[in-house]
Amino acid sequence: MERDTEPKIDKEVFDKFFTESYCPVDYATVKEEFEEIAAGGNDIFTEGYEARNLNRENFILYLSGAAYCDFEAVVQEAMDDLNPEILDAVMDVTENTPDGDEITEKYWDTQRELLKEFLEQLYDEVISKW
Repeated sequence: MERDTEPKIDKEVFDKFFTESYCPVDYATVKEEFEEIAAGGNDIFTEGYEARNLNRENFILYLSGAAYCDFEAVVQEAMDDLNPEILDAVMDVTENTPDGDEITEKYWDTQRELLKEFLEQLYDEVISKW
């Protein structure tokens, strides 16, 4: 009987690896692409947004699904380009471990936090001036 000699990657091991390896992503990295998406103007929002008072706290709720996905893809690409080792680990864990998404939660949480932070910065610099 063959024994599994690979070390088990658990949440604690992944979190430590992520913390030690993560290269931070800043808004400057995504600014140009975010502004290109926002150049679509009011088309980046769902119908009915005009009846709402768009502000920094609620504008994300009124982004169209397509626009939100475009912004999300930009953040993911920037994060992955700066952190290829982390991306490789995330892919390996999620493909080979039944609870891979739970183990790699720090990666996904960081991506969500960056997206929110960068969208708010886009609002401050571009959307609020419309």
